[in-house]
Amino acid sequence: MGVLWMGTAGAAFAAEKAPPAQPDKKPELPPTVRVQSGALSFKTELTALVEAVEMAAVKFEPEVWTDLTVVEALPHGKAVTKGQVLIRLETDKLEKQIQELETQQPAAALGLELAEAELDNLEQTTPAKLEAARRAQRIAAEDFEHFEKTGRDQREKATRYGVKSAEQRLEGAKEELEQLQKMYEADDITEETEEIVLKRQKYTVEAAEYSLETARLGADLALNRTILREREGLLAAKRDHEYALQLAEATLPKALAKKRLDVAKLKTDHKTAAEKLAKLKQDLKGLRARAPFDGVVYYGDCEFGKWTTGAAVAKKLVPGGKLAPREVAMTVVNPGRLQLRAAVAETDLYKVKPGLKGFATPVSAPGKQLEARVDTLGSVPLPAGGFDAILVLTPDESVRLCPGMSCKLTLEHSGAGGRLLAPKEAVFEDAGKRVIYVAAKDGPPTRRFVKVGEADDKRIELLEGVKEGDVILTRKPE
Repeated sequence: MGVLWMGTAGAAFAAEKAPPAQPDKKPELPPTVRVQSGALSFKTELTALVEAVEMAAVKFEPEVWTDLTVVEALPHGKAVTKGQVLIRLETDKLEKQIQELETQQPAAALGLELAEAELDNLEQTTPAKLEAARRAQRIAAEDFEHFEKTGRDQREKATRYGVKSAEQRLEGAKEELEQLQKMYEADDITEETEEIVLKRQKYTVEAAEYSLETARLGADLALNRTILREREGLLAAKRDHEYALQLAEATLPKALAKKRLDVAKLKTDHKTAAEKLAKLKQDLKGLRARAPFDGVVYYGDCEFGKWTTGAAVAKKLVPGGKLAPREVAMTVVNPGRLQLRAAVAETDLYKVKPGLKGFATPVSAPGKQLEARVDTLGSVPLPAGGFDAILVLTPDESVRLCPGMSCKLTLEHSGAGGRLLAPKEAVFEDAGKRVIYVAAKDGPPTRRFVKVGEADDKRIELLEGVKEGDVILTRKPE
């Protein structure tokens, strides 16, 4: 680092005093300093938190079960070994639900099989039933049409012809009886034979008379009632089959579609129940948290070195307390591997780079300084502001540190050498531009516009408008 010769202001630069003013001559000039080359010195002070390098959040992430009731939990600060149970939750209700689902599964599977069989039957019979309904409606319509066009007339003609036939048979029987009587009166046939023949013919006439009477009664009934009723029956059958067809066409496809949906739902329900059962069994296995490695139990979650939820979680980690799914209940930390975490303000970001060294002073041991080195620096701001910096910490056995403790962090480094430097107070601003005032041996100082670069707490880099050795004023001339 270059050395600057200081002036009357006691600054780090060499000062040149103007010649002593004579009582009766020009007044004393402002203090001056000589521009010399050197290097800037940067210093950044931060508050850092001690953090474990190796941490494991302990939380329950059930897929289905939500009742996370605490039965037992290890205390905050407890040293644990790998595999040790940290939190034990109540599982009776979960085990009971698993048992109920296991009992329901066979019946559900059987119900699904029956429904699939019924669906298969409907797939085959529905088209056949529709075809049967259409056929029955067609036949009924054809029967009625035939009756209206032909059948009714034929029935009426046949009925009347039956009466006419009965009348003719009666007439023939009477005529034959009359002829027999005439014939028997004229011949010499024995009386006994005549009586037999005449008796038979009289019976035939009586039978024909009875047949005619029956035919007339039957004809009257047929013409006035039976045929009309037959028409009514055919018409009703035609109408009924039309309604039956309409109902079949409206309901059978829908019944089939509904059965398909029912079977699909049963399949989905059966699959969902099976998946839920599997998830509940998996949840049951996860309701006992174990330590992933040897370490110390901390309540709550560590966020950027801060234990933000410990106080709230501590109230839940008691018998009967209820945790929320995916809530970080504990964090197991390895106290043997520590690092520092700090938030670098945006104004200090240009001074902090990975690899930069410094020292940390623990709040618990203000007389100790521990070596620290910036390991990583975040590229985007933190939600709360600043940029996340993680620092490697060199341990000291005489200093007791644990995660959550605080340190005062100091980072120092020098800029590139050979830069022209001046005190910050020697560079002024005029109309948005930077200016300096260069002292002259004779006459007033000269104003110059300059271009500036980086600056530390006291000095600023001059890039253009000045050369090494120039003497400049540290106070703006009047």
